Amino acid sequence: MDERRRIPPFVEDTLALLTEAAGGTGEGLPRDEVIGVITDDERFDKADAEAALESLQNRGYIYYVEENVRITPTND
Repeated sequence: MDERRRIPPFVEDTLALLTEAAGGTGEGLPRDEVIGVITDDERFDKADAEAALESLQNRGYIYYVEENVRITPTND
């Protein structure tokens, strides 16, 4: 992975949860739903979810369209 885009392990885990929740449809999920998906996992609380989303957005893994969170497509 590109060094600029490296993310901490807990953020990788939240990205995996989001990817699974989105089901590969490319559709956005409402931000409140995304927070719920992350906090449904007992490892994460709301503060963790907020921090993970900020990290994912800052590194280009996700982006927002209005209040929907979308996962940035990759070339993998």
